Amino acid sequence: MQILLTGVAGFIGSRVAQLLVEHGHQVCGVDNLCRAYDLRLKDYRLDRLKALSGLHFHQTDIADREDICRLWRQCGPFDAVVNLAARAGVRQSVVDPWVYVETNVTGTLNLLELCRRDGVGKFVLASTSSLYGAHNPVPFSESAATDQPL
Repeated sequence: MQILLTGVAGFIGSRVAQLLVEHGHQVCGVDNLCRAYDLRLKDYRLDRLKALSGLHFHQTDIADREDICRLWRQCGPFDAVVNLAARAGVRQSVVDPWVYVETNVTGTLNLLELCRRDGVGKFVLASTSSLYGAHNPVPFSESAATDQPL
């Protein structure tokens, strides 16, 4: 399968990329390398991933519609999209909510529209456990209340 994986330089994204490649998939890895936390961690993960054949990295922001459309044309067609790109840090989202909307909402919408347009039927979107708040039992269930996030 040809898979678009966003957030590839993140903790979870880098591991997902490695597993996908190990299982024989071709991965187009995308990350905007924002400075939300120390870039040395992202660089370290990317250096390890670049050694894998079957993974191609592109520094692109999914919130930038023109850039993601250009990458989609260059690297597609895709069989699936795994969207792990997100601004992390719930507390910081209260300070500057607009940057979170750009990545987490606009970026996801850009990807969903490309999938809809080109008939990509497999789309995985990661969320945050903070959505479940402090009072839901662990492990979380998709049916748990999400009306009081952290």
